[in-house]
Amino acid sequence: MAKRKRISNEEIQAIIRAEIISADGQANSELSVERGENMDYYQCRPFGNEIDGRSQVVSSDVRDTVEWMLPTLVRMFCSGEDAVEFEPETQADVQSAKQATQYINFIWNRDNRGFVNTYSWFKDALISKNGRVKIWWDDTPRTKRERYSGLDEDAYAYIVADPEVEVAEHTENTDECEVLQPDPQTGELRPVKTQLTTHDVVITRKMPGGRVKVMPVPPEEFLISNDARDIEHARFVGHRRRRTVSELIEEGFDPEVIERLSGDETSIQTDAEEIKRNTVEYVVPLSQSTINPSMRKLWVVEGYVRIDVDGDGIAEMRKIVAAGATWEILSNEAWDTPRPFADLTPMPMPHRYHGLCPVDLIKDIQLIKSTIFRQYLDNLYLINNQREQVIEANIVDPSEVLSSAPGRKIRVKNGPAIFPIEVSNIGQAALDGLEYMDQIRENRTGVSPRTQGLGANQLHDTATGERMLMSAAMGKIELIARVFAETGMKDAFRLILKLICMYQDKPRTVRLTKDEWVSMDPSQWNSDMDMVATVGMGMGDKDQQIAHGTMLGQLQAQAIPLGIVSAENLKNTAELVVNAMGLKGVDRFFTFPQGQQALQPIQLPGANNTGQAEMAKVQGQIQVEHAKAQGQIQVANTKAQGQLAVAQQKAHAQMQSDSQTNSHNAALQMFQAQQKANLQAYVAQQELALKNKQIELNHTIDASNAAVEQSMKRQPEPA
Repeated sequence: MAKRKRISNEEIQAIIRAEIISADGQANSELSVERGENMDYYQCRPFGNEIDGRSQVVSSDVRDTVEWMLPTLVRMFCSGEDAVEFEPETQADVQSAKQATQYINFIWNRDNRGFVNTYSWFKDALISKNGRVKIWWDDTPRTKRERYSGLDEDAYAYIVADPEVEVAEHTENTDECEVLQPDPQTGELRPVKTQLTTHDVVITRKMPGGRVKVMPVPPEEFLISNDARDIEHARFVGHRRRRTVSELIEEGFDPEVIERLSGDETSIQTDAEEIKRNTVEYVVPLSQSTINPSMRKLWVVEGYVRIDVDGDGIAEMRKIVAAGATWEILSNEAWDTPRPFADLTPMPMPHRYHGLCPVDLIKDIQLIKSTIFRQYLDNLYLINNQREQVIEANIVDPSEVLSSAPGRKIRVKNGPAIFPIEVSNIGQAALDGLEYMDQIRENRTGVSPRTQGLGANQLHDTATGERMLMSAAMGKIELIARVFAETGMKDAFRLILKLICMYQDKPRTVRLTKDEWVSMDPSQWNSDMDMVATVGMGMGDKDQQIAHGTMLGQLQAQAIPLGIVSAENLKNTAELVVNAMGLKGVDRFFTFPQGQQALQPIQLPGANNTGQAEMAKVQGQIQVEHAKAQGQIQVANTKAQGQLAVAQQKAHAQMQSDSQTNSHNAALQMFQAQQKANLQAYVAQQELALKNKQIELNHTIDASNAAVEQSMKRQPEPA
């Protein structure tokens, strides 16, 4: 097949422009309008069908539901435990997997604003269907400005000798002063006038870059192909945002190209979704571009698109930066790393990129409840301030009936002149309707007054019933948390691992706990390590976790003499309990062995000998009890057999002495005697067997407790 020719820059520009225009999430697209509507419902904005003079109240079901779900989800991922753990691919990856888990959680929470990013990420997903974070390697050097005054010659020389330091301002000061110096002849200290030189200096220090950055992406800034099912396989993914001319030039783009691009006043289309999010429409006065041109803003798209640039018939991944009204290309480079985005959705839809969110489920409920609530209030207003019909001829002064002030007197000539117009009270029906809509909302989301907090009416309910209701509601939250962990969180941590393995070229020492400093060298790690999501496992309340951890610790204490518990096992249990208590750092409360020693089973002094002696003693006692039980069983069997033989002899003699007519009764008596003897023997055997089992179990428990107590007594005190 003939090789195609390399495509031109104009063709690339046409491709990227077509992808941007047709992408999901473009300004004022159907998806953008729907997300803007979700934001209106969350902020309880009017629906647009309000009538002047009538109630305009708006129910807050959407906001209540989101704000109830969000704390639970954030607590699951930010409670101190690792949301995602790396699993080793081979035996050699065991230590690397553990370090990778610790280091990437450090990057997520310490190098970046872990809690704030998680909160924004999850809230975007709960309101706008999908939430996204951008993760990239930032190697831009930072500049730090420092000012020093009164430096002597040595201090000044030391500072400016640093190759990363540039002197921005420098002032040399010379002052005459007196210093004490020894007299050459007498050795006495005498004041001597001398010249003292000091330096006042302002420097700029270049700080090396090289950090992983995490930033939540607003929903209206993210673009993706409208036929995409996920980010990894999408044809086009882009990040669209406003950038100033100064920022683009500072990043190294051609100033002549940047300055000739048209700006906000001609290239920006009004984005309804952004306006609803920010509540204020973005308007750039023409005078601003003239007065401060360096701060003029442009729409810039950082796009990742598959294009066959070299004409070999295979589309390669390219990173293209385009800006301005015509989306002129500023840069075009090959891209070998994964796209720098991780996304999640609360309710994934199979074979679709965009999922559903809780707002989609209850928007109609908020509209219906607001309508019922408005009608209820309007009815209440009319009942409290009824309309009246007036016979004008009987009124002395007609203007007196135009005011509805309470207690106002109206003068009439004779007879009734004012008749109230009856208004039906719909209060109970309206309240019943609101309660019914709350039940529908509870069925859809699990959010109800019961799950939001225990009210007075629930104090008489059984604890089991309340626990069942809470479990059913938490089931929906746990499902969303599991989806978040298996999709967005895994993708984000996997992307961070790949970035540090590719770009971090030297070890970095970080402080994982208060007194623990560890050197991290990702260049030696396997970037393809698998991950397991730990969120969603054991999501009981904190009291249950503490109780379970305490029970586990007791079992471990009993198992120590058997040599099947290590210091690492005890540390994991203690960490579980400490985290459930809301405390940080198990090392503040316990001191555990480190390294290979932590993985070895705990051997208590004298534990083996004591345990063997106790076990031998138990075995001997068990054998004695077995022998006693067997002897008792044999005695019982012999006794039963003797009773049976006597009964048979009596029955046989009776049969011979009685007449033929009584032979049947004698046979029956012999049969009954035989059955009674058999039953007595069986009962005796079962009672002895049960007694034997009970004796054996009691001796086993007593021996185990004695071994544990003896081992704990012999354990040496810490030095």
